[in-house]
Amino acid sequence: MSRELDASPRADADAALDDEDDDAGNERLSTGITKTLIESVAVDGVVIVTWANDHYRDFAEFWCARLKSLGLQNYMVGAMDESLHARMEELKVPTWLMGSRGIQKDVVKEDFGWGSANFHRMGRDKIRLIRDFTKVEGVSVLISDIDVAWLRDPLPYFKRYPTADMLVSSDTTLKTIESAADAAADAAAVADDADDDDGLDSHPCNAASNIGIMFFRPTPGSRALTEEWVKTIEADESVWDQNAFNDLKSKGGACQSSPDAHGLLKAYNGTVTLGALPVSQFGNGHTFHAQRTHSQRKKAPFAVHNTFQFGGTPGKRHRMREANAWLGDAARGYFDLVGGEGAGPLANKENKPKSGYMSYTPRAHFDLVEFQLEQMKIAFAIAQALNRVLIMPPVLCGLDRAWFPHYGRFPGSRFELPFVCPLDHVVDLEKSDASKFREATFLTHPEIPEEVKRSVAIVENDLMEGSFGDAPMPLNLSYCVAGAGAGADAGGSDGGVTREREACGWFGVLHDASIVKRRALVKISGIVDPMTFEELSASIAGVRSSKVLHFTSVTPFLEGKPRSATAWSAKWKPDADKAIQLGEWCCAEDGSRKYETTY
Repeated sequence: MSRELDASPRADADAALDDEDDDAGNERLSTGITKTLIESVAVDGVVIVTWANDHYRDFAEFWCARLKSLGLQNYMVGAMDESLHARMEELKVPTWLMGSRGIQKDVVKEDFGWGSANFHRMGRDKIRLIRDFTKVEGVSVLISDIDVAWLRDPLPYFKRYPTADMLVSSDTTLKTIESAADAAADAAAVADDADDDDGLDSHPCNAASNIGIMFFRPTPGSRALTEEWVKTIEADESVWDQNAFNDLKSKGGACQSSPDAHGLLKAYNGTVTLGALPVSQFGNGHTFHAQRTHSQRKKAPFAVHNTFQFGGTPGKRHRMREANAWLGDAARGYFDLVGGEGAGPLANKENKPKSGYMSYTPRAHFDLVEFQLEQMKIAFAIAQALNRVLIMPPVLCGLDRAWFPHYGRFPGSRFELPFVCPLDHVVDLEKSDASKFREATFLTHPEIPEEVKRSVAIVENDLMEGSFGDAPMPLNLSYCVAGAGAGADAGGSDGGVTREREACGWFGVLHDASIVKRRALVKISGIVDPMTFEELSASIAGVRSSKVLHFTSVTPFLEGKPRSATAWSAKWKPDADKAIQLGEWCCAEDGSRKYETTY
C-alpha cells in the first residue's frame, strides 16, 4: 500500500510520473497510487479519499474515525510525508505515500497556511489526485478535504442521481430553489416530511462551487474536465485550483442554460452532467455552524466542510467539538483533567446578555459581546482558583462576522439575530491556549467518560437576575448544531425552537433525569467587602467532590461590581489574558475592531 519517497530535496521530486508501473507491475498514477490499490478498497464501485500531511494528523484520524463510525470501509488517505504514512499504516488505514510535486521535503509536514504558495501547490497535488482516480474504470470517487466531517453515509444520496458525472458542494449561504412554485412546494414538503432529504440546489452556477466535497463517476466527461483542469493549473501558478474548476464548469456557456427537473446541468462544453449538492445537508461553515440551515429545514446533515471560520486549524477543530462531531480526544488525554479532589471542569451555564442589547448596531453588538467576554474571563479565573478547566459558555452575537463590510449578516444568508455564534467569532483561537478550556458542548462530547458527565453540582447565588445590568438569554435561540434538537429533530410543531428538545452540552445533562444534580448556594447579598476566594470555596465545600461544577451565573463576580471577587480574581488576570485571546469583529465601513475587556 505504499511507495518510497525519492531522496531529492522535494517531497517526491519528479519521481511520481504518469502511468509508471510499480515493482509488481501494477500501473502507478501521477500521485503514486496504483489502480490495483484503488480497486481493492472500492466497495460497490466507490472509494472515498482524502489526503493530508502530518500537521493534520489528528484531522486524518478524525476523518477516518467518522467514516468508520458510519459503517463505511471504502476510504483511503494519501500521505504527503512519511510520518503520516506510517501513522495511517499503524491504524491499518489504506494509504500510499503521495508526497508532493512542488513542496519542499523539509516543509511538507508543516501547516501550509491558507492562501500561501505552498497551500496552492498542495491544491495542485489534489487536482492531480482527482484526475488519477477518474482514470480507474468502474470506480467512482468521493473526494473530501481533510476538514470535512462526515455525519451520515452520503453514498445512497449520490445514487439518486445516476446520470450525474459530477456532484459538487457549494459556497452559497442559502439553499436555492428555482421558482416561486417550487418554493411553495418545497416549504410544504419541509413541513410535512422532515425525513426526506433535500434535492440538489437549483443551479450549479448560483454560487461558486467548493471543491472540498466532490463526487466523480469515471466517465469520459469527468476525465476530460480533470485532464484540462490539471493542465490549466500547471500552466499558470497564479491560477487557484477552485477558480479554475468554476471557470471550466461554465465553459461553453453552461451557466447560461437551465438545469433539468432534477437540478442537473450540462456543463463543460455540454460534455459533463453536473449537480450542486444542497448546502442544507452538505453544509459549509456558515450554513452549518452559523445559520444551522439543516435545522431550519429539519434535515439530517450528511457532512459539514469547516469553511467560513476565523480560527485557522484550531478554529476548525473547536467547531467540530462544538458540534459534538470530533472523535479521537480520548486517546489524546482530553478528559484527563487537572486538579486534586473533585478535579474536573467548571461550567458557566451561559453568558448573560447586557440589558438593552436588542439594538443590532455595531456599538450594541460590542456592548453585548464584551459583557460576555468579561464573564468568560472571570469564569476562567474561578476555574483556575478551584484547579479546574473551564467549559466555555455559549456566546450570543448580535451581528454576524465576515471579512468585509456587511449589514449584520453574511451576504445571502438567512437567519435570525441575535444568534449563538461559534467561539471563533469572538475569541482568537489561533493565539489562545485551548488546553485551558473546553467547548460549550463538552458535557455531551461523544467520548466523555460517564463518571465525569454524571457527577454534577449546580452552584447558585442568592442575587436576583438583572442585579448587575444583565438580562436573560432570549427564549427562541438555537444552541445545538447537531444531535437531538437539531437537524431533522429541530423545533416544535410550529417550527419554533423548543429548548426542551435540545440535548447538547448542559442541556443534555439538564434534561437527563437519571443524572443527580447536587446543589450549593453562594450567599452574596449583604456582603459589603469583596468576596474572597476562601469565602467562595467555603460556600461550595459540600459539592467540591463533584466532577462538574455548574455555575448558574458569574455576573456577581465581575470586576468592579459591588460584592465582587476582585481581591482574588485579579490574581488570575494574566493567565486569563493569555489563555483567552480576544478576537475582532469585521466589519463596518471603517474597518475591523478588536474586542476589549476591563478584566
